[in-house]
Amino acid sequence: MKSKFFLIAFSFVLMALCPVTTALAQEAAPGDACSTEDVTLMAGGVEASGVGYYMVCQGGVWVRIFETDTNGYLGVGQANPAAPLHVGGEAIIGTTTGLGCSATTEGAIRYNATDNNIEVCDGNAWAQIRASACDNAPAFLAFPTLSAQSTSTLVTSDILQVSGMDSGCTTNVSVSGDGSPEYRTCSDASCSSVLQSWTDENNTLDIQGNYIQLRTTTSASTDTVYTVTLVTGPTSQDWTVSTGLSECGAIGSLCADGTVYAGLTGSDPFYVTRCDAGQTWGGSSCDGARSTYTWNDGATNYTTTSVIDQQDGQTNTASLVTIDSNSSVAGTQPHAAAQYCNDLILHGHSDWYLPAKNELNTMYGNSATIDNFDEGGTYYYWSSSEYSTNYAWRQRFSDGAQSYYGSKNTSYAVRCARR
Repeated sequence: MKSKFFLIAFSFVLMALCPVTTALAQEAAPGDACSTEDVTLMAGGVEASGVGYYMVCQGGVWVRIFETDTNGYLGVGQANPAAPLHVGGEAIIGTTTGLGCSATTEGAIRYNATDNNIEVCDGNAWAQIRASACDNAPAFLAFPTLSAQSTSTLVTSDILQVSGMDSGCTTNVSVSGDGSPEYRTCSDASCSSVLQSWTDENNTLDIQGNYIQLRTTTSASTDTVYTVTLVTGPTSQDWTVSTGLSECGAIGSLCADGTVYAGLTGSDPFYVTRCDAGQTWGGSSCDGARSTYTWNDGATNYTTTSVIDQQDGQTNTASLVTIDSNSSVAGTQPHAAAQYCNDLILHGHSDWYLPAKNELNTMYGNSATIDNFDEGGTYYYWSSSEYSTNYAWRQRFSDGAQSYYGSKNTSYAVRCARR
């Protein structure tokens, strides 16, 4: 009886001392149910010849934090310690523990709570992992606008110095827009020393302190704006180039045919001869004496023409050459100033006319660029606009004074115009 009792008691002791085999066979795995929230559990591992899990109870199931393989290497089934560790989701790296950096700890990472940055051991020292401090954003480049340019013409921008970047810091440079634009970089303000020749390619360049210039070809149409965009790193800037209402370019510019762009008559561009009637261009100035003409034929027997339009000299002139200027002589006597312009053939054109009052004033307003007028006050200039039977409008270019009491038989200077 005693032997039986001893055997039973010994069996209970063995069960109490050796519960592992049964427990290991029933250990939890990720996804199994759990009852206590946020409790952690280490299950499995080398001693069970299987994957070991470190888990946390969340939402009633065990969630894996990390696992080890059968050899005890950290990772997801990693059998090779040289293989990379894959971490799913967010990972929090703890602050420094004072561990030294050496060949033994090379590749270790830690959080620097002072600088709020991650550090890595490079085998010699802890080095912070941070973005480059290189500032590759230059200051805004303000390219002045070019206006009233000739059509289909290659034009260049001002040469501007690049600033605002870190020295030695490279940045991407590219150009786009109208007119097949290009850029170049130089080491000096006159671009006598070119670093990057004209190109439309996207290049990575060190441009801090250097100079940059743009060029493009203007539109083939008048009164058209082209825009060129230069991109330098994260910044961009536009350069605008516009053609004038005239194909000749800016007011006062010499056209290819030898005429001079004088401005607008209404909404249309108009052009004038380079010199006054009687003069010719000598290469640097107008040579010869100015010719003067009367408004009528020089007689005092005036006629009323009713040609009073103050804007349309072209129509005025066409009318004046058909109207008799002398009431006492048979036939049609000429209006001399208008007839001169109507008969003029110059620069390959035969459609010249005597400007109207307002056109003459536009010529005066642009006289500094048109040039070669009598600005000393010796002469008035005739317009084609009649004021009354005896008088027509005239203008002095020394001060711009316009007056309507120019007697039709008085001789004044003439500058012809065309459209």
